[in-house]
Amino acid sequence: MLDADAVVRRLEAPGGAAVAPIAERFGRAVLSPEGGIDRNALAQRVFCDAGERRALEAIVHPLVREAAQAWAREAPSGAFSIFSAALLFECGWTEGWNGIVCVAASEGTQVRRMTVIRGMEEADARARLAAQMPVAEKARRATWTLWNDSDDFSALKAQVDALVAQWRTSSK
Repeated sequence: MLDADAVVRRLEAPGGAAVAPIAERFGRAVLSPEGGIDRNALAQRVFCDAGERRALEAIVHPLVREAAQAWAREAPSGAFSIFSAALLFECGWTEGWNGIVCVAASEGTQVRRMTVIRGMEEADARARLAAQMPVAEKARRATWTLWNDSDDFSALKAQVDALVAQWRTSSK
């Protein structure tokens, strides 16, 4: 599995390929003392200004896509390969996959998780969600949708297991 968020964290870590272009575009105020990107400082700039967010995306998204394409080329033949990307539709990266799974949750659940798990302020969480395609539209466009409003992980796991079983049956 390749997680786009993990790729971004590597790109924005000290020595990461996105650090210099981000600092050049947004200034040294977005750098952490260690020399990577201070993600909170950068978020404060880009999630309240669509133009700033698009400028960041123009730097980061091509690097993430390049990493995803390299990863896909190296994937073993016949294996399940999962690329987790919250902005898959927004980036237009929907071609070349056998299908797209949307793991969806209501806005209230998303906001609660962002505030509780990530420690975000509610306004920041809502600004991030507003910058994305609505989850209902992602679910409509996806090949499969798994609903994840429960905090009981076993409920999501059961849906994943059923989907994988369906895939295995259809690939025989």
